Amino acid sequence: MPTRGYVSIVGMIVVAVCAGCAARTQVAAPFPKSEPAKVAARVAPVEIPTPPVMPSFRESEDATSSQLDRALDEGKALDREVDWVKAEETAASGEMAAGEYLITYLITPADDYYDLEAAQPNLPAHHTTVVPGSAHVAVVVRDAADGRMVQGLEVRAVLQNEDSGDERSALLPFEWHPILNRYGENLVLPSSPFTLRVYISMPTYGRHDQVNGDRFTGKVMARFAHVVVSPDSLAVASERLARGESRQTVSLAREEGDVIDGPLSGMLRSADVSGSQVRSGDYKVAVVVQAARGTWEARNGRLSYESPNGNIGPVAHLDVSIRDAATGRFIPGLKVRATILDSRRREIDTYLMPFTWHPWMNHYGLNVPVPGNGRYTVRIRADAPAFRRFGSTALRKFNKAVDVAVRNVRFNITGTR
Repeated sequence: MPTRGYVSIVGMIVVAVCAGCAARTQVAAPFPKSEPAKVAARVAPVEIPTPPVMPSFRESEDATSSQLDRALDEGKALDREVDWVKAEETAASGEMAAGEYLITYLITPADDYYDLEAAQPNLPAHHTTVVPGSAHVAVVVRDAADGRMVQGLEVRAVLQNEDSGDERSALLPFEWHPILNRYGENLVLPSSPFTLRVYISMPTYGRHDQVNGDRFTGKVMARFAHVVVSPDSLAVASERLARGESRQTVSLAREEGDVIDGPLSGMLRSADVSGSQVRSGDYKVAVVVQAARGTWEARNGRLSYESPNGNIGPVAHLDVSIRDAATGRFIPGLKVRATILDSRRREIDTYLMPFTWHPWMNHYGLNVPVPGNGRYTVRIRADAPAFRRFGSTALRKFNKAVDVAVRNVRFNITGTR
């Protein structure tokens, strides 16, 4: 079974330094000439990055060896996107393993974006936050086991001037880019050099797979010291900043989508599941019904595994995958609702479908009561995503809500797993 190793961190030395605290001389009374003055200095401790931990990554009831191989392929596709952005867009970048993540920071020229906040109907709001001295500070968080992007995180960046010790802090929201989606924000940079600390909170969503799903179990911090960004490096990067027109960037983004599509299409051909995939506007929506699944759930800062056996009556697991129709990349951050209708188009029930991590196919999903053996229509609805969109196509992308009916979906009374 192939596994993905951590990036080697060689020669990393943690040194206690004074973080902007000037030494202060405290004198209570004149000292005799023979006795030197005593100087009291306060040294601020340096935070230690979270030690790397390799998550579980092995075959299970929820993940065959072949399916885990496809997860590795998705990680490799993301690697190629990261490498391209580093080479073509960044003024500074760095990478380290921390906790169960591989964390990459990317500093690129500040850029404007679109989102749906304060927007007119069907028209995103345009934001320009490019001010003198600013740059775009972004973080890509990947699963250390397979290299896939980790969705649904709260990511915070702290930038500290290494000379004065002054700090500025900002939450980094999720952003959709023509290539390499990331967590980021346009920020005014401290004078170089500065230290960048990245804090990641424990995600609260459920994780499938009793073997591999016990992961991302605490807060994580990564620390990048002596980051240097010059105005010249930002100017050079600005001249080649990708805005979505490049055939190469589109091709790299599609490679990520293609490796997501492979195992999903294979599962839809399986006799053990029912469902199909349809395209509607900017979205590609797949609905899959299979045996009910257990889930790792966050409770009071800890994960506990909950099997579906406690449900009353027969249940099945309803998976929903919503992806960008142009590139095939997964669309996170949606509030997805699934309505089951019978053969006469009568509504049986509607369910809110939370995001769920999966070892090879992240999705929106829930265990639902089986309405009875037979074929049904599953209507999927979600508001247009509110996250920021960058690039030349941002104004035209994801402006409409998701509203798709997937017909002829078979429900059977089956076992659980």
